[in-house]
Amino acid sequence: MVDRHRRDTRSGRSSRISAGGFAVNALLLAALGFWSPLGDARAVIIETGDGTGNVTAPPDDPGWSNLGTRGGTTVVYLGRRWVLTANHVGVGDVIFDGQTYSPVPGSKVRFENPDSSLADLMVFKIFDNPGLRRLDIPDFPPAVGNPVTTIGYGLNRGAPTTFMGLGGYEWGVGRSMRWGTNIVSATDLLVTDTYSFATTFTDPLDPSATADESAGANGDSGGAAFTKIGDDWYLVGTLFAISQYTDQPANTSIYDNKLYAADLSHYRADILAVIEQKSCSDGLDDDGDGFTDYPADPECASAGDDSESIPGVPALGFPGMILLVGAILLVFAGRSRLRAKAI
Repeated sequence: MVDRHRRDTRSGRSSRISAGGFAVNALLLAALGFWSPLGDARAVIIETGDGTGNVTAPPDDPGWSNLGTRGGTTVVYLGRRWVLTANHVGVGDVIFDGQTYSPVPGSKVRFENPDSSLADLMVFKIFDNPGLRRLDIPDFPPAVGNPVTTIGYGLNRGAPTTFMGLGGYEWGVGRSMRWGTNIVSATDLLVTDTYSFATTFTDPLDPSATADESAGANGDSGGAAFTKIGDDWYLVGTLFAISQYTDQPANTSIYDNKLYAADLSHYRADILAVIEQKSCSDGLDDDGDGFTDYPADPECASAGDDSESIPGVPALGFPGMILLVGAILLVFAGRSRLRAKAI
Protein backbone atom coordinates (compact mmCIF):
# COMPACT_ATOMS: atom_id res chain seq x y z
CA MET A 1 0.00 0.00 0.00
CA VAL A 2 1.09 3.57 -0.58
CA ASP A 3 1.72 5.55 2.60
CA ARG A 4 -0.09 8.81 3.12
CA HIS A 5 1.95 11.10 5.37
CA ARG A 6 0.98 13.70 7.94
CA ARG A 7 3.29 16.37 9.27
CA ASP A 8 3.38 17.90 12.78
CA THR A 9 3.64 21.68 12.48
CA ARG A 10 4.49 22.40 16.11
CA SER A 11 8.04 23.38 15.13
CA GLY A 12 9.09 25.00 18.40
CA ARG A 13 8.25 21.99 20.54
CA SER A 14 9.56 19.58 17.93
CA SER A 15 12.93 21.33 17.76
CA ARG A 16 13.29 21.10 21.52
CA ILE A 17 12.49 17.39 21.50
CA SER A 18 14.83 16.69 18.58
CA ALA A 19 17.75 18.32 20.37
CA GLY A 20 17.00 16.49 23.59
CA GLY A 21 16.48 13.22 21.77
CA PHE A 22 19.86 13.47 20.01
CA ALA A 23 21.67 13.92 23.33
CA VAL A 24 19.85 11.04 24.98
CA ASN A 25 20.47 8.69 22.07
CA ALA A 26 24.16 9.49 22.14
CA LEU A 27 24.20 8.64 25.85
CA LEU A 28 22.39 5.37 25.21
CA LEU A 29 24.87 4.36 22.54
CA ALA A 30 27.78 5.15 24.85
CA ALA A 31 26.36 3.53 27.97
CA LEU A 32 24.69 0.50 26.45
CA GLY A 33 26.86 0.03 23.42
CA PHE A 34 23.92 -1.34 21.48
CA TRP A 35 20.18 -0.78 21.40
CA SER A 36 17.82 -2.81 19.32
CA PRO A 37 14.82 -1.48 17.38
CA LEU A 38 11.89 -3.85 17.17
CA GLY A 39 12.14 -4.88 13.56
CA ASP A 40 10.89 -8.29 14.66
CA ALA A 41 8.66 -6.87 17.43
CA ARG A 42 8.87 -7.17 21.24
CA ALA A 43 6.47 -8.05 24.09
CA VAL A 44 5.65 -7.69 27.79
CA ILE A 45 7.56 -9.90 30.24
CA ILE A 46 6.44 -9.46 33.86
CA GLU A 47 8.46 -9.91 37.04
CA THR A 48 5.46 -10.97 39.11
CA GLY A 49 5.25 -14.59 40.35
CA ASP A 50 6.04 -17.23 37.75
CA GLY A 51 5.38 -14.78 34.90
CA THR A 52 2.20 -16.46 33.66
CA GLY A 53 -0.26 -14.00 35.18
CA ASN A 54 -1.86 -10.73 34.05
CA VAL A 55 -3.55 -12.29 31.02
CA THR A 56 -6.96 -10.78 31.80
CA ALA A 57 -7.89 -7.14 32.28
CA PRO A 58 -6.37 -5.51 35.37
CA PRO A 59 -8.77 -4.56 38.19
CA ASP A 60 -8.51 -0.91 37.15
CA ASP A 61 -8.84 -1.52 33.41
CA PRO A 62 -7.17 1.08 31.15
CA GLY A 63 -8.52 -0.39 27.88
CA TRP A 64 -7.71 -4.10 27.77
CA SER A 65 -10.40 -4.99 25.21
CA ASN A 66 -8.99 -2.45 22.75
CA LEU A 67 -5.81 -4.52 22.35
CA GLY A 68 -5.74 -6.98 19.48
CA THR A 69 -3.27 -8.98 17.45
CA ARG A 70 -1.84 -8.95 13.97
CA GLY A 71 0.07 -12.17 13.44
CA GLY A 72 2.55 -12.35 16.30
CA THR A 73 2.39 -8.64 17.12
CA THR A 74 0.02 -6.15 18.73
CA VAL A 75 -2.47 -3.51 17.57
CA VAL A 76 -4.68 -1.01 19.40
CA TYR A 77 -8.22 -0.07 18.41
CA LEU A 78 -8.51 3.72 18.61
CA GLY A 79 -12.15 4.07 17.57
CA ARG A 80 -14.13 4.90 14.42
CA ARG A 81 -12.80 1.65 12.86
CA TRP A 82 -9.16 2.88 13.03
CA VAL A 83 -6.31 0.71 14.32
CA LEU A 84 -3.00 2.08 15.67
CA THR A 85 0.28 0.16 15.68
CA ALA A 86 4.01 0.42 15.00
CA ASN A 87 4.76 0.87 11.31
CA HIS A 88 7.03 -2.17 11.15
CA VAL A 89 4.11 -4.38 12.25
CA GLY A 90 2.55 -3.81 8.81
CA VAL A 91 -1.02 -3.78 7.55
CA GLY A 92 -3.13 -6.93 7.56
CA ASP A 93 -5.98 -8.80 9.20
CA VAL A 94 -6.36 -8.05 12.92
CA ILE A 95 -8.15 -9.97 15.66
CA PHE A 96 -10.16 -8.47 18.51
CA ASP A 97 -11.86 -10.85 20.95
CA GLY A 98 -11.52 -13.76 18.54
CA GLN A 99 -13.10 -11.91 15.60
CA THR A 100 -11.03 -11.16 12.48
CA TYR A 101 -11.26 -7.78 10.77
CA SER A 102 -9.71 -7.01 7.38
CA PRO A 103 -8.05 -3.67 6.49
CA VAL A 104 -9.67 -1.19 4.12
CA PRO A 105 -7.36 -1.04 1.06
CA GLY A 106 -5.33 2.16 0.83
CA SER A 107 -6.20 3.30 4.36
CA LYS A 108 -2.70 3.14 5.85
CA VAL A 109 -1.30 6.44 7.12
CA ARG A 110 2.28 6.53 8.40
CA PHE A 111 3.04 9.58 10.50
CA GLU A 112 5.71 12.08 9.57
CA ASN A 113 7.98 14.34 11.62
CA PRO A 114 8.63 18.06 10.98
CA ASP A 115 11.84 17.23 9.07
CA SER A 116 9.88 14.81 6.81
CA SER A 117 11.42 11.74 8.44
CA LEU A 118 8.95 8.91 9.05
CA ALA A 119 8.05 7.68 12.52
CA ASP A 120 7.59 4.01 13.36
CA LEU A 121 3.89 4.69 13.85
CA MET A 122 0.83 4.24 11.64
CA VAL A 123 -2.93 3.77 11.54
CA PHE A 124 -5.19 1.88 9.15
CA LYS A 125 -8.93 1.40 8.89
CA ILE A 126 -10.78 -1.89 9.15
CA PHE A 127 -14.04 -3.13 7.66
CA ASP A 128 -16.77 -3.45 10.29
CA ASN A 129 -16.91 -1.99 13.77
CA PRO A 130 -15.73 -4.22 16.64
CA GLY A 131 -17.94 -2.27 19.05
CA LEU A 132 -15.11 -1.15 21.31
CA ARG A 133 -14.90 2.20 23.06
CA ARG A 134 -12.85 5.06 21.70
CA LEU A 135 -9.52 5.72 23.43
CA ASP A 136 -8.40 9.21 24.42
CA ILE A 137 -4.89 10.57 23.73
CA PRO A 138 -3.71 13.46 25.94
CA ASP A 139 -2.30 16.61 24.36
CA PHE A 140 0.76 16.62 26.64
CA PRO A 141 3.50 14.00 27.13
CA PRO A 142 3.94 11.84 30.23
CA ALA A 143 6.45 13.10 32.78
CA VAL A 144 9.38 11.25 34.30
CA GLY A 145 8.04 9.39 37.32
CA ASN A 146 4.54 8.86 35.88
CA PRO A 147 3.24 5.29 36.33
CA VAL A 148 2.13 3.50 33.16
CA THR A 149 0.39 0.22 32.40
CA THR A 150 1.75 -1.53 29.31
CA ILE A 151 -0.11 -4.23 27.35
CA GLY A 152 1.28 -6.40 24.58
CA TYR A 153 1.08 -9.77 22.89
CA GLY A 154 4.28 -11.75 22.91
CA LEU A 155 6.46 -14.53 24.20
CA ASN A 156 5.91 -15.80 27.72
CA ARG A 157 8.61 -15.49 30.35
CA GLY A 158 11.29 -18.16 30.38
CA ALA A 159 13.91 -19.20 32.92
CA PRO A 160 15.74 -16.70 35.18
CA THR A 161 19.14 -15.62 33.90
CA THR A 162 21.95 -13.19 34.70
CA PHE A 163 24.21 -10.94 32.67
CA MET A 164 27.05 -8.78 34.03
CA GLY A 165 25.79 -9.41 37.55
CA LEU A 166 22.27 -8.25 36.68
CA GLY A 167 19.22 -10.48 36.87
CA GLY A 168 16.55 -10.99 34.26
CA TYR A 169 14.78 -13.65 32.23
CA GLU A 170 15.09 -15.62 29.06
CA TRP A 171 12.21 -15.38 26.62
CA GLY A 172 10.10 -18.52 26.67
CA VAL A 173 7.69 -20.09 24.19
CA GLY A 174 4.03 -19.41 23.52
CA ARG A 175 2.40 -15.98 23.30
CA SER A 176 -0.14 -14.25 25.51
CA MET A 177 -1.74 -10.83 25.73
CA ARG A 178 -0.37 -9.58 29.04
CA TRP A 179 -0.22 -6.37 31.04
CA GLY A 180 2.49 -5.00 33.28
CA THR A 181 3.45 -1.80 35.06
CA ASN A 182 6.36 0.61 34.89
CA ILE A 183 7.48 4.12 35.70
CA VAL A 184 8.42 6.58 32.94
CA SER A 185 12.20 6.95 33.23
CA ALA A 186 13.01 9.28 30.30
CA THR A 187 11.10 11.59 27.95
CA ASP A 188 11.82 13.81 24.94
CA LEU A 189 13.66 11.00 23.14
CA LEU A 190 14.16 10.56 19.42
CA VAL A 191 14.51 6.84 18.70
CA THR A 192 14.54 5.57 15.10
CA ASP A 193 12.99 8.88 14.01
CA THR A 194 10.16 8.45 16.50
CA TYR A 195 9.43 10.91 19.32
CA SER A 196 9.35 8.69 22.36
CA PHE A 197 9.54 8.09 26.08
CA ALA A 198 11.10 5.16 27.92
CA THR A 199 10.45 2.90 30.88
CA THR A 200 13.12 0.81 32.63
CA PHE A 201 12.90 -2.84 33.69
CA THR A 202 13.74 -2.49 37.38
CA ASP A 203 15.07 -5.10 39.81
CA PRO A 204 12.23 -5.97 42.22
CA LEU A 205 14.65 -5.39 45.13
CA ASP A 206 14.86 -1.73 44.10
CA PRO A 207 12.32 0.35 46.06
CA SER A 208 11.32 2.12 42.83
CA ALA A 209 10.12 -1.12 41.19
CA THR A 210 6.39 -1.37 40.52
CA ALA A 211 4.14 -4.21 41.66
CA ASP A 212 3.95 -5.79 38.19
CA GLU A 213 7.28 -4.64 36.77
CA SER A 214 7.51 -5.36 33.03
CA ALA A 215 10.03 -5.50 30.20
CA GLY A 216 10.12 -5.95 26.43
CA ALA A 217 10.30 -9.25 24.53
CA ASN A 218 9.33 -10.55 21.11
CA GLY A 219 5.74 -9.77 20.08
CA ASP A 220 4.80 -6.51 21.77
CA SER A 221 5.44 -4.06 18.93
CA GLY A 222 2.30 -2.01 18.48
CA GLY A 223 1.24 -2.55 22.08
CA ALA A 224 -0.08 0.17 24.36
CA ALA A 225 1.11 2.29 27.24
CA PHE A 226 -1.67 3.83 29.34
CA THR A 227 -1.54 6.33 32.18
CA LYS A 228 -4.24 7.53 34.53
CA ILE A 229 -4.99 11.22 34.84
CA GLY A 230 -7.50 11.95 37.56
CA ASP A 231 -10.19 9.29 37.26
CA ASP A 232 -9.62 8.59 33.57
CA TRP A 233 -7.22 6.39 31.61
CA TYR A 234 -5.42 7.76 28.55
CA LEU A 235 -3.45 6.08 25.77
CA VAL A 236 -0.03 7.74 25.91
CA GLY A 237 2.28 5.45 23.95
CA THR A 238 2.72 2.78 21.28
CA LEU A 239 5.45 0.23 22.10
CA PHE A 240 8.03 -0.24 19.37
CA ALA A 241 11.64 -0.72 20.59
CA ILE A 242 13.94 -1.82 23.42
CA SER A 243 17.54 -1.19 24.46
CA GLN A 244 20.00 -3.96 25.27
CA TYR A 245 23.58 -4.14 26.53
CA THR A 246 26.52 -4.91 24.27
CA ASP A 247 26.84 -8.70 24.01
CA GLN A 248 23.62 -9.27 25.94
CA PRO A 249 22.45 -12.81 25.16
CA ALA A 250 19.75 -12.99 22.51
CA ASN A 251 16.15 -13.44 23.59
CA THR A 252 16.58 -12.09 27.11
CA SER A 253 15.27 -9.22 29.22
CA ILE A 254 17.81 -7.91 31.73
CA TYR A 255 17.26 -5.41 34.51
CA ASP A 256 17.85 -1.82 33.33
CA ASN A 257 16.85 -2.64 29.73
CA LYS A 258 14.65 0.13 28.34
CA LEU A 259 11.27 -0.18 26.63
CA TYR A 260 10.46 2.64 24.20
CA ALA A 261 7.00 3.91 23.34
CA ALA A 262 6.08 6.48 20.71
CA ASP A 263 4.89 9.63 22.51
CA LEU A 264 1.37 9.88 21.10
CA SER A 265 0.87 13.44 22.37
CA HIS A 266 3.40 14.51 19.76
CA TYR A 267 1.40 12.87 16.94
CA ARG A 268 -2.05 13.49 18.43
CA ALA A 269 -3.15 16.26 16.04
CA ASP A 270 -2.22 14.20 12.99
CA ILE A 271 -3.87 11.06 14.38
CA LEU A 272 -7.12 12.91 15.05
CA ALA A 273 -7.03 14.56 11.62
CA VAL A 274 -7.04 11.09 10.07
CA ILE A 275 -9.55 9.25 12.22
CA GLU A 276 -12.05 12.12 12.35
CA GLN A 277 -12.58 12.12 8.56
CA LYS A 278 -16.13 11.31 7.50
CA SER A 279 -16.51 8.00 5.69
CA CYS A 280 -18.17 9.61 2.66
CA SER A 281 -15.26 12.02 2.07
CA ASP A 282 -12.14 10.16 3.25
CA GLY A 283 -10.99 8.88 -0.16
CA LEU A 284 -11.63 5.25 0.82
CA ASP A 285 -14.10 2.59 -0.24
CA ASP A 286 -15.11 1.98 3.37
CA ASP A 287 -17.65 -0.75 2.70
CA GLY A 288 -15.96 -2.52 -0.21
CA ASP A 289 -18.85 -2.09 -2.64
CA GLY A 290 -16.72 -0.65 -5.45
CA PHE A 291 -17.86 2.95 -4.91
CA THR A 292 -15.87 5.62 -3.07
CA ASP A 293 -17.30 8.65 -1.27
CA TYR A 294 -20.10 11.05 -2.16
CA PRO A 295 -21.47 11.38 -4.80
CA ALA A 296 -19.99 8.24 -6.41
CA ASP A 297 -21.30 5.95 -3.66
CA PRO A 298 -25.12 5.91 -3.91
CA GLU A 299 -25.32 4.98 -0.23
CA CYS A 300 -23.73 8.32 0.80
CA ALA A 301 -26.35 10.99 1.47
CA SER A 302 -23.69 13.76 1.48
CA ALA A 303 -19.96 14.34 1.87
CA GLY A 304 -20.60 14.72 5.59
CA ASP A 305 -22.25 11.29 5.86
CA ASP A 306 -20.28 9.04 8.19
CA SER A 307 -21.28 5.73 6.60
CA GLU A 308 -20.87 4.41 3.07
CA SER A 309 -23.31 1.59 3.73
CA ILE A 310 -26.97 1.42 4.67
CA PRO A 311 -27.23 0.34 8.35
CA GLY A 312 -28.17 -3.31 8.62
CA VAL A 313 -27.52 -4.00 4.94
CA PRO A 314 -24.26 -5.82 4.06
CA ALA A 315 -21.98 -4.44 1.35
CA LEU A 316 -23.04 -5.86 -1.99
CA GLY A 317 -19.96 -5.17 -4.06
CA PHE A 318 -20.11 -3.91 -7.64
CA PRO A 319 -21.85 -6.99 -9.11
CA GLY A 320 -24.38 -7.00 -6.30
CA MET A 321 -25.05 -3.30 -6.79
CA ILE A 322 -25.74 -3.90 -10.50
CA LEU A 323 -28.19 -6.66 -9.60
CA LEU A 324 -29.83 -4.44 -6.98
CA VAL A 325 -30.26 -1.56 -9.43
CA GLY A 326 -31.64 -3.99 -12.03
CA ALA A 327 -34.12 -5.40 -9.52
CA ILE A 328 -35.28 -1.90 -8.56
CA LEU A 329 -35.83 -1.02 -12.24
CA LEU A 330 -37.82 -4.21 -12.78
CA VAL A 331 -40.01 -3.41 -9.77
CA PHE A 332 -40.75 0.08 -11.06
CA ALA A 333 -41.43 -1.28 -14.56
CA GLY A 334 -43.82 -3.82 -13.09
CA ARG A 335 -45.61 -1.17 -11.11
CA SER A 336 -45.96 0.96 -14.26
CA ARG A 337 -47.49 -1.95 -16.19
CA LEU A 338 -49.90 -2.71 -13.37
CA ARG A 339 -50.92 0.90 -13.14
CA ALA A 340 -51.47 1.12 -16.91
CA LYS A 341 -53.50 -2.09 -16.89
CA ALA A 342 -55.67 -0.84 -14.04
CA ILE A 343 -56.47 2.36 -15.90
